[in-house]
Amino acid sequence: MDDKKIRQLKTIAIYSVAGIGSATGLFFLGRHFIKKARANISEKRSLEEGDPATFAKQLKMAFDNDNYFGWGTNWKVVQSVFEAIPSKAMYSKVQREYMNIYGKSLNADLEDELSSEEYNELIRILNAKA
Repeated sequence: MDDKKIRQLKTIAIYSVAGIGSATGLFFLGRHFIKKARANISEKRSLEEGDPATFAKQLKMAFDNDNYFGWGTNWKVVQSVFEAIPSKAMYSKVQREYMNIYGKSLNADLEDELSSEEYNELIRILNAKA
């Protein structure tokens, strides 16, 4: 192969890699904006009483606001939110909204934040619903 063909192949390879890198970057940038838009929509709905986004936000606030001394989850608030969720179907919607808003699994956060006794109590409350 002569020098000119080698340079052409190198140029093609460089532009191909740059194109693939740009396309990948655009994909991830677009995905970021879509997730952000979904979170914003959920945030706006969280002001409505009885909306799944409202329950999701209340649970996150109970995890984050902790108690008077600043550590531990506010168990009473978590329990009252679970009692206020009207059905298992609504709980599924709450899980989806929690993921949309915070990008985390509600069940994983519940397991992290609560003792096994408290978590089992929430499961009993949820199982008692239709």
